[in-house]
Amino acid sequence: MSEIKLAVLDVAGTTAKDGGLVVQAFLIAMEPLGLGQTELDSMVDYVNATMGQRKIDVLMHLCNSDEVAANAAHDRFVEAYSNLVAEGLLEEFEGISELFRALRGKGVGVAITTGFPRSILDFIIEDLNWAELLDLSVAASEVNEGRPAPDMILSAIALYNEKFGTEVKPANVIVVGDTDSDIQAGLRAEAALVVGVTSGACTRAQLENSGATHILDFSTQIVELI
Repeated sequence: MSEIKLAVLDVAGTTAKDGGLVVQAFLIAMEPLGLGQTELDSMVDYVNATMGQRKIDVLMHLCNSDEVAANAAHDRFVEAYSNLVAEGLLEEFEGISELFRALRGKGVGVAITTGFPRSILDFIIEDLNWAELLDLSVAASEVNEGRPAPDMILSAIALYNEKFGTEVKPANVIVVGDTDSDIQAGLRAEAALVVGVTSGACTRAQLENSGATHILDFSTQIVELI
């Protein structure tokens, strides 16, 4: 295996405890549509099944491809999730800041990617005091396609190389996530290691079915793989 030079990690469920905040924000975003309980239950099932994917894509599905309605719901989602973070309801998993420091101490770059737009990602980075611990971040709003496409991972590699004048390739990358879409994105990017963690949306069996090369309980354990 090639030397690992860059770690690309997901946020909610992987490096930060979501605690159902994404679902709460979706419920708030869809509230003006006046959905019945059956429709709400179906919506929650879909949100959970697509966890990790770009939120505007999820809302386009929920709004039956009505772009105007989806964009309005997305604005409400961004406001709702940001408010929940501002209330202190999002926390990093124990040891994550130390993990970022340990990786960089080993000469491994640290990037985070997310299905959230840039506005939420910047708010999370500020709220969790991660700015000085990360080499870069990529939001789903900044690429052509969200997960399970590999765009965010490939963008992270390109940005890292541009920033540091390196020649990191997918064979030098470890991807870490808690959802099927995280794993699929890592596999499509042809990353050296695609690690599923059971701290978020998916079970060990689901991550195995997704094709993860390794499955761990927490992201902090990836140090053992590098």
